[in-house]
Amino acid sequence: MKKTLIFLTLLSAGLLNADAAEFFVSPQGSDENPGTAKAPFATFTRAQKAVRDARAASPGEGVTVTFRSGLYSLDEEMAFLPQDSGASAEQPVRYAAEKNGKVILSGGAVIRDAQWQKDEWMPGVWKTRLELKNGQRFEQLWVNGERAVRARTPNDWCFARLRGVNESALKEQPQRCLHTFNITSDIMETLMGLSQEEMKDTQIQVYHKWDTTREWLNGIDAAHGILTTTGREMAKHNSMTRDCLYFLENYKQALDAPGEWFLDREGWLYYYPRKGENIRKAEFIYPRLEHLMNVSGSKGEQRVRFLEFDGIRFMHTEYHIPAEGVPPMQAAMNCSEATVLLNSAENVVFKNCAVEHTGNIGIWFQNDCHHCVFDTGRIFDVGATGVRIGETSNRPVSERTGFITVNNSIIQHGGRLHPSAIGVWIGQSSDNQITHNEISDFFYTGVSIGWVWGYAESGSQRNLVEYNHIHHLGYKILSDMGGIYTLGYSGGTILRGNVIHDVYSSNYGGWGLYPDEGTTDMLLENNLVYNTKDGGFHQHYGRDNIVRNNIFAFSDEGQVAVTRSEDHTSFTFEHNIVIFDKGRLLGYGGWAAGAKVNMDHNLYWNIDGETIDFAGKTFEEWKAAGHDEHSLIADPLFKNARQRDFRLKKGSPAEKIGFKPFDFSQAGVQGSAKWKALAKSLKYPGFGQVKELPPIEFSEDFEDPQQSLFMQTAAFNVEGRQEAIARTEESAVSGQFSLKVQDQPDMQFSYDPHLYFDPGYTEGTLHLSYKIRLEKGVVAHCEVRSEGHPYLIGPSVYFRDGGAVVRGEKVCDLPENEWIGVEISARMGDKANGQWRMKLDLPGGTIHEFNDLACDPKWNRARWIGFCALEKTQSAFYLDDLTVRCER
Repeated sequence: MKKTLIFLTLLSAGLLNADAAEFFVSPQGSDENPGTAKAPFATFTRAQKAVRDARAASPGEGVTVTFRSGLYSLDEEMAFLPQDSGASAEQPVRYAAEKNGKVILSGGAVIRDAQWQKDEWMPGVWKTRLELKNGQRFEQLWVNGERAVRARTPNDWCFARLRGVNESALKEQPQRCLHTFNITSDIMETLMGLSQEEMKDTQIQVYHKWDTTREWLNGIDAAHGILTTTGREMAKHNSMTRDCLYFLENYKQALDAPGEWFLDREGWLYYYPRKGENIRKAEFIYPRLEHLMNVSGSKGEQRVRFLEFDGIRFMHTEYHIPAEGVPPMQAAMNCSEATVLLNSAENVVFKNCAVEHTGNIGIWFQNDCHHCVFDTGRIFDVGATGVRIGETSNRPVSERTGFITVNNSIIQHGGRLHPSAIGVWIGQSSDNQITHNEISDFFYTGVSIGWVWGYAESGSQRNLVEYNHIHHLGYKILSDMGGIYTLGYSGGTILRGNVIHDVYSSNYGGWGLYPDEGTTDMLLENNLVYNTKDGGFHQHYGRDNIVRNNIFAFSDEGQVAVTRSEDHTSFTFEHNIVIFDKGRLLGYGGWAAGAKVNMDHNLYWNIDGETIDFAGKTFEEWKAAGHDEHSLIADPLFKNARQRDFRLKKGSPAEKIGFKPFDFSQAGVQGSAKWKALAKSLKYPGFGQVKELPPIEFSEDFEDPQQSLFMQTAAFNVEGRQEAIARTEESAVSGQFSLKVQDQPDMQFSYDPHLYFDPGYTEGTLHLSYKIRLEKGVVAHCEVRSEGHPYLIGPSVYFRDGGAVVRGEKVCDLPENEWIGVEISARMGDKANGQWRMKLDLPGGTIHEFNDLACDPKWNRARWIGFCALEKTQSAFYLDDLTVRCER
């Protein structure tokens, strides 16, 4: 890092290249010219050859290439090899824009001389016929410098929810599965009339937890509301399920909103102009290249060294959706293409550069890169991650990327094709510095560090994430995200002085600072975190992290969360201020499970003055249990907390807990007023519009799984053993099949196997009925819950010890290996009264009815109905004729 700092100091002092050769390039130049200021070259390729010749003639001198303003369309990527290196940090090879120039290196093509005409069948839509080389079809388009939206339903920033999903194996394709999606009729109507070719060009993108899946349609069954695709087997911990957000893309019938476009197989380009756009004067650019720059040295002494790029804008790269679709991978690791890619590079500096309008990653310092810098640059409108540093694999130390600096840069509007992308991602890489950046407008995490789950060896240490402004993430589209997210051993890593806000997940998550699995030995201090969904701070599990002198404010749910309890100290929490107006102070189950957290000298305040609950204890009880001995509950006296002004007034009790005020204005980009204004110029769209599903009702007899709404809706937790919950012909009430739930003594969790579904009921009267057959020794459980953490329990019945058990009391004896009818009903919404009814229909016509059974008095909605096999036995139970409905 010392060499890089010297390099940048010399640059700023204007001391480099005093005697170096200099060449010029201009869009109006010619490669037949000598490359002088008066007779410049026309292309980068010719300039690069001149640089190589000059360096060979004078090995100790640097070279400067100055680009005149203009658009340079590249026919192939720029390749930099060891022979393109500079002489030293003091004598680099520089590629720079002329002073105050606007230089664009583009992988795109401008559509010229288009003969636009109105489409006679689609109001508002224009079309033109393109002559594309070799039948090339592009998948991104920019109009007047703004990414256009490929025709989709629902429209941009709108989403539908899946009614259900099912997966089945494909015998002829062992590595692939058939995915069956149940969709609503209004979406299905837009697909009517598609030809087979048009259908196979249509894609579905599904958002699930922290990932997305994109697949091509291969079947439409309008009568049953079914779409089918072929894709990779879903991961059991992150499968597509009912309620997942989705949209359909790339079919002409979806072209119905301003800013949308569609390109058919005959070369007709259709476009619906935005308000105020003149179709005949608009600039249309489509991408032709996937990469613009590839810096590729050899490991060790043959790295590419001492290159500088100053004032260059890299724009317009393509991402082609693969024939097999895009499977889900955390942090958009399903995208391996970058506009600017570096391998085996050292002291390569990007200063005042931009990477904009891409289909892939902005810039990737991949393998064996050292002391490289991206400084005072902009990364905007990228298809995937903004900056990727390192790899997922843990290479030998000598081959790992490290000592990368990303400083004073604007990284915004990312993940436009790969929503699980990151602003800045650091993998198996150490000693990097991410400082004074503006990182915003991503659907997932702002900064991610590490790639080890648990306590295995990690190559990610001593990383510094300091004084960044990280905000507007998630938009309630994905889940399990953080402003800053970490994994694995993190010794020497510091998260300091960052301002993080507006992090909102779709379901769970949406944390500010998020040390995930195995995060260890990390310092988190002087950070301001506010406006999050699920906690300003959340540690899944880890060891010996220090969380001190931070402000955590206004999370919707838990403010400070921990999930897993372990034998060692999870983290130390001291000298922090926590202020909130809803949710709980302590979120998730780690507190009740006895997580070892050292907490003291903190200041807590509910802005509405309500009593604060400490994991089920009063403050005095909490302190008596060994926590927060010197902490306070008091108003911290911020200037205006409700308006998010967190400066402290004089006399604040924060001084009593040892809190040291810090300067929030240091976070984000520094420098000129113009640069700061650009960072603030982006307008944020707010949360997307979601078309909510109506509540579901079904009667399931398990005879036809392909058309079964239940099979598409329910989630099965079987710990990888598909036979644990499966259709069977062993016994049935009606038809040939029932559902068998087979317990196993060696299951990891006592509640597995289990299945559940969400009917979406919030009011009216729940009616749940089913037939159940109990083998000897089985312990079965049926329960209805609300959503949320913690959830509320409604009707709940255990089948064990030869009887039906409610709240620990056996209410009825039951026979073994006989079908028993169960009917459950309960009022919901405003009419819920903490009571429910159950009717048991036994063999031989005996009926037992139970009125006014008790449940949680606050339970009032059925958002989870589940069946579990408990106690790790070798027995099973069977289900048949399962019906759920809501009476309003």
